[in-house]
Amino acid sequence: MTFLEQTAQHIFSIHGPSLDDVWVILPTRRAVSVFQQHLATQTDVPFLAPHTLAVDDFITQAAGVQLIDPVSLLFELYHVFREIDDKLSFEQFVGWAQVLLNDFDRVDQYLVDPHDLFTYVTAAKSIERWNLDLPPGAKAITETSFTTKYFRLFENLYTAYIALRDRLLAQGLAYRGMAYRLLADNIETLVRDNPAYERVYFVGFNALSKAEEHIINTLLDAQKADVLWDFDRYYLNDPHQEAGLFLRRYRELGWPGLRIEPGPKQTFAADRTQLTRSEKTIRVVGVPTASLQAKVAGQLYADWQGLDGISEQMPYLQDMVSVPKLPPKRTAIVLADESLLVPVLYSLDPSVRDLNVTMGLSLRQSLLFTLIDALFEMQQTRAEFRAKDGRDVKIPKFHHRQVVKVLNHPFVQQYARIKNLQSPPDERGEVRPLLGWIQEEIVTRQKVYVEKKEMHAFAGNDPLLKTLFKRWNMAKPLSAIRVLYDLIDHLRDVYKTQQDAIEIEYLYLFYSLLKQLETTLERQTETVTVGSFRTFLNELIRQTSIPFTSEGNSQLQVMGMLETRALDFDRVIVLSANEGILPQGRKLNSLIPFDIALEKGLPTYREQESVMAYHFYRLLQRASEIVLIHTTSPDAYGMAKGEPSRFIRQIEHELLPASKGNITLSRPVVRFGDALRPAGLSELSVPKTDSIRRAMREMLTGKGLYPTALNQFVSCSMRFYFGRIVKISEQEDVEESMGAADFGNWLHHTLEALDQDYRMKGLPVTAAVVEQLLKEKYTEVIRGQQADTGHNMLLYHMGQTLMQQ
Repeated sequence: MTFLEQTAQHIFSIHGPSLDDVWVILPTRRAVSVFQQHLATQTDVPFLAPHTLAVDDFITQAAGVQLIDPVSLLFELYHVFREIDDKLSFEQFVGWAQVLLNDFDRVDQYLVDPHDLFTYVTAAKSIERWNLDLPPGAKAITETSFTTKYFRLFENLYTAYIALRDRLLAQGLAYRGMAYRLLADNIETLVRDNPAYERVYFVGFNALSKAEEHIINTLLDAQKADVLWDFDRYYLNDPHQEAGLFLRRYRELGWPGLRIEPGPKQTFAADRTQLTRSEKTIRVVGVPTASLQAKVAGQLYADWQGLDGISEQMPYLQDMVSVPKLPPKRTAIVLADESLLVPVLYSLDPSVRDLNVTMGLSLRQSLLFTLIDALFEMQQTRAEFRAKDGRDVKIPKFHHRQVVKVLNHPFVQQYARIKNLQSPPDERGEVRPLLGWIQEEIVTRQKVYVEKKEMHAFAGNDPLLKTLFKRWNMAKPLSAIRVLYDLIDHLRDVYKTQQDAIEIEYLYLFYSLLKQLETTLERQTETVTVGSFRTFLNELIRQTSIPFTSEGNSQLQVMGMLETRALDFDRVIVLSANEGILPQGRKLNSLIPFDIALEKGLPTYREQESVMAYHFYRLLQRASEIVLIHTTSPDAYGMAKGEPSRFIRQIEHELLPASKGNITLSRPVVRFGDALRPAGLSELSVPKTDSIRRAMREMLTGKGLYPTALNQFVSCSMRFYFGRIVKISEQEDVEESMGAADFGNWLHHTLEALDQDYRMKGLPVTAAVVEQLLKEKYTEVIRGQQADTGHNMLLYHMGQTLMQQ
């Protein structure tokens, strides 16, 4: 029996069908849905369900406030800092604003005295300016305007905190931590003395913030609440096991429900020894790459369900350790790295229809985001050049690398295929795919920088390509938003025709985000550049995801680790069980120094690791089949080495002996079948036919045999054949800077023109003549490379000096 089934039975047995004044608070909305399903099975008689809420919903509802959206919150904080420092630009502000808001959230959730904390931080930063570590007689570094602004930020933290709180309260709004603090400060009047809250159950919690602790403790003292914990004796009683850190703290504080056996004040009976006494099979599988984890998970689930179709798609997994085909059971595929969601969905057998995706599909992981990011990069890296006729007019041009990156984007490529975009006919009347032709033209003409009008000429009448290569006003982000609106309209029509539901959903989500930003920016009087707008937009995209909808009681659940709270499964597959991912690396992005956070009771990476350990072990408690998949490649997650999670080591050296034979641990090896193995490589050779001999004679008698060609023949005769005989050249690329050969050719051509056009005709050679010829020959020889930027500018001036001398 699962934990939520036991909870439903327990609450119904106490209150019966009279549940309309009972409140059940759970960690997540997913847990709320599962609990309600179990509660509905307790009787055949209709009854009013209790108020069942996720904890965040309960807090905001009881506090009487509404959560503010991230965009508005950021601008509210910006207005606060503008009142403190009217010279603060939005571009400076947006770089650290989100970090500060996260700190405000933690300060409120843990009920830290803001005046005491921020005064402490200011004093600590002031000590840094004293240069106490310098040896006697050493000269301190002079404080700059940058460091002055840096330290002024810390001096204004408390003022900004109070001002932001007052602004939000005046509008009936709050951020998450602020809502928690408001309820904790007023728990007596809002909940304890409120007759609407007859009985409150807090179900399945582990690591509580100080605000949550105060709320629950106040209701426990008033005998209006009960806490139903889910834990196991193994990690609760072991003082060194990090998974039970918080629960041991609450037991020391005398909180009810944390004894192993039920007592007079503990009526919720649950088996607290399932982790070690129930039979479990644990497999630890190592694979080379992150994406291969998804393939293994798909194959495992297919084997468990008795599906055979997937083996035809992935024969290289046929020889993997055999998994017994058991009756269908509740299965969870848990993604410690949530970016693997799409690979996992594509790796499932096509016949799998009964599944529920609890986590959202991140907008940052979408192809649409990479296209938007490429457009911002192209606009921000464009360069401006003077007109060729000498006028003081700056002509902006796009760099060819960003242009090619946009043209090669899958969205744009698919659009071109659907629209069947073709190049203009050549001299033979033949046409080619438009995007490939444009890239060939850029290389052929050696266009390091490409003008907007050139790209529009290449695009012809196509509206999408013209939209992609419009010029944005870098000082006005609203111009960028309007271009992005046009882009969405063009792509939407195509994907609507193709019935691509996910891409249409991405477009709609991004359109909604832009609308929200546009409305907010129109109300602002401050200048927001495209650069700061991009930073702002990226932060919002990071927080945005597509929510999936389904029945929820499916046999297969795909979710992140945090979504597993209070849920139980018979079979569990955990992906990315690598150190640094499960648990996450010791990173805490905060303006508050670690030692001060530790002293003031704010959570650090230690608490984060304990929370993840609890979720991991609780997930194993009632599961019978467990597969932990990790990567073995050093660079799979950008880590120094492909290290399995410490939890795997703990299972092997601590949990396994404690189970006394109830847990079986194995390390199967993923073997690759023969179907996709490459055949033995045979030696590549070309018979020397009469036509080949004829081509060789023409080459030798025409151009002759140079040392380069002879060395090429000696080192690799096939390379000599392809390059010299059949003339298959390597792909040409755009040269961005002048090489030594180009530099020499340029000067030689200039000298030749001086001899032929001036000296041999008896005309005078002046400095103006030399300069004019240098410009003309540079255009002829170098082809497309700009002479007024970077390395080329240095070489051009060097060439001018040499010629004048």
